[in-house]
Amino acid sequence: MRTLLHLVAWLPLSVLQAIGAAIGWLLWVTRSQRRRIALRNLERCMPELSAAERQRIARASLAHEFMTYIETFRIWLGPAASVKGAVKEWRGIDVLDRAFAQGKGVILLTLHQGAFEAVAIPMSASYPFCGLYKTQRGVINELSLKGRGRFGGSLMQTEAGVRKDSLTLLQRGMGVYFMPDHDPPLGRGVFAPFMGVPAHTPTLVAKLARESGAPVVYLFGERLPKARGYIAHFIEGSREIAGENVVAATAAMNRGLEACLRLCPEQYWWGYRRFRRQPEGSADFYKVA
Repeated sequence: MRTLLHLVAWLPLSVLQAIGAAIGWLLWVTRSQRRRIALRNLERCMPELSAAERQRIARASLAHEFMTYIETFRIWLGPAASVKGAVKEWRGIDVLDRAFAQGKGVILLTLHQGAFEAVAIPMSASYPFCGLYKTQRGVINELSLKGRGRFGGSLMQTEAGVRKDSLTLLQRGMGVYFMPDHDPPLGRGVFAPFMGVPAHTPTLVAKLARESGAPVVYLFGERLPKARGYIAHFIEGSREIAGENVVAATAAMNRGLEACLRLCPEQYWWGYRRFRRQPEGSADFYKVA
């Protein structure tokens, strides 16, 4: 397995993206559950679009999601110069520089959109960041740790609980990297609007922003067409994320994620069951999907 993944890592980006796009196409034409989930999410989150436009976005989304999976091994293990050189533009990097200049560390947020690791991992060569990760099985865990730290970034296990350690890192002036567009375990989230729908959302970011005073910056990697590489987008987070009311602060965080998503909705992972958990008494969000 290790040898195979190293071989995959050296394939051209165009080949890897073609493989990912083919998997996404297969899931679309077979009317898979992932296709149904994507269409349901878009129906509720972007009702202003026509059915045809939502179908176009959903189909592209499946392709981009699986491109990300296939590209991962190149980002972790491929030629370092090619991995760094694939990021063609660091758009808004001054936002990140200003955030670090405050001396309180930086809370960097990304989401399941585009090629997030393709820009975050090379970025760690120039900025001190620690990312969260969940332990995987076997060789994947070993390679992910090696790959994600290949340019200087460090990693922290999510299983152990990270609030105290994250505060320590921020106090040292480091950046802490989170992906908060997921459904956390019960007791670690609140319901806050995301694209107009109640979403069970982690409260950790809002609590850290309030307790540390660290600024929040959003990052996502836009995948350029025809395997031309990526654009890293940096967007300043609202000060409301550090507010006293954790529900309002978490809602403010979600508004920033929405702003990222709307810049290229075709690259968001609409096939993820983001709204599977709903407030008590609500109908099953995916029952019709």
